[in-house]
Amino acid sequence: MFLDTTFCIDLMREQHRGEEGPATQKLQGLGSSLLFVSVFVLCELQAGARLSSHPKRELQKVERFSATLNVAYPDASFAVAYGEEEAFLRKKGTPVSTMDLLIGVTAKMRGLPLLTRNVQHFASIPGLVLETY
Repeated sequence: MFLDTTFCIDLMREQHRGEEGPATQKLQGLGSSLLFVSVFVLCELQAGARLSSHPKRELQKVERFSATLNVAYPDASFAVAYGEEEAFLRKKGTPVSTMDLLIGVTAKMRGLPLLTRNVQHFASIPGLVLETY
């Protein structure tokens, strides 16, 4: 299972507040499934932490959280896959934001579903399996 940025943020917030919300419940339901994040999710988490009112604290949270995950990096075939998806979506008139498309293509190339709260951000990527919580 690939985790989108929204899921990671929701889960970290729930853990920080000590509450069991939808993200925590979904994670518990996944059991021992391997969890992955695209390096692009880590980029978004790093940027968000630095933009917060407490960057040091938020960066520590991001570091602790990301240490528990398998990080997927693009390989040599990634640029071709990304280019094909972006061109297809633009021609169809349904472009996807750059970061969301980078994240979606990473999950799609690995053949794993993407867990997100923002299904509409990824729904137009053909062949990408989405899960929500």
